[in-house]
Amino acid sequence: MAKILVVDDEITSITILKKVLEDAGHRVTTVSDGNKALEKISEFKYDILLTDFNMPGMNGVELTEQAVKIEPDMIVILITAFATIRSAVDAIRFGAFDYLTKPVNKEELLLAIERGMERVSLVHENLLLKHKLEQVETGIDAEEDYATANKEIKIMLSEAKKVAKTDSTVLISGANGTGKEVLAKLIHKNSLRKDQQFVVINCAAIPTQLLESELFGHAKGSFTGAIKDHKGYFEIADNGTIFLDEIGEIDIMLQVKLLRVLQEREFSKVGDTRTQTTNVRIIAATNQDLKKMIADGKFREDLYYRLNVFEFYLLSLKERTEDIEFYFERFLKEFSISNKKKMPTVEKNVRDFLLSYTWPGNIRELKNVAERVSI
Repeated sequence: MAKILVVDDEITSITILKKVLEDAGHRVTTVSDGNKALEKISEFKYDILLTDFNMPGMNGVELTEQAVKIEPDMIVILITAFATIRSAVDAIRFGAFDYLTKPVNKEELLLAIERGMERVSLVHENLLLKHKLEQVETGIDAEEDYATANKEIKIMLSEAKKVAKTDSTVLISGANGTGKEVLAKLIHKNSLRKDQQFVVINCAAIPTQLLESELFGHAKGSFTGAIKDHKGYFEIADNGTIFLDEIGEIDIMLQVKLLRVLQEREFSKVGDTRTQTTNVRIIAATNQDLKKMIADGKFREDLYYRLNVFEFYLLSLKERTEDIEFYFERFLKEFSISNKKKMPTVEKNVRDFLLSYTWPGNIRELKNVAERVSI
């Protein structure tokens, strides 16, 4: 679905365009002149501007020139009944993506919109790749599937795969190292968004003053050092999944803005008055007692209930002892293969030790021990 602003001074033309685009599943706003269009672009972030060429006051090329200054990534498609090579060249020179002639052919229009959205998607994918390359990997590696020998965890995984098919928000709780990120990836992998982006944000690893900018982006000049517009994860991961790890570390004031995203699917960049929409699914995780944090005034109760549509609690390793040997042998096998060594035999006294130890670092600590043993 594209967010499209249609500009035309002819009532009949604008009515037809609106119906065609809405029937194709797009979200459409209409205005009758260039000045009103600029006001709308200053208030809301559109994917595509579809504008008539000949209008009183401000023509399509002039509107294109000013619109792309406000929103450089917006796709502009011009429509005119007076097609000339010169007007086409002017339109492209000032930032138009495509050029159609009246009477507009429905198939050509929808194809132009589709091509425009492909450009938008490509820009998003490039930005996501850039962010991934810049992002420091945290947490444990994700196995191909979340494996377990524990009956309670198996039931939870079955429920998680059912929840995955919906767009419902999920809260995952449990101690550090229990595999919260792995479960989040499993939910995404089994969701209808599996071919879209999965973005991991460790809220505890990013300073509070930078987290808002990373989540929602910022406008050029919004603070010292903001030398250009910056896209946040909620814009980059549109239609995908965002995993907010350590959600309890988010500042109470920033929680208000996150609540707005969950309620309205809208946000604004830091230093920007324009509203943007996002269609991301949120999976949050915490190792803290959020109810206690609510009682202490450190976490918003309304945000908690927005996040906690479905909650999955991950048992610690000492609460699922059958998984200790299961994971230890699995990790030993993996490391032996990667290091091209024979898998060591685990003797009884070692097994007894593994089962008697409390494993405060949970699965992550167990994996580290298996790696050292393998080496």
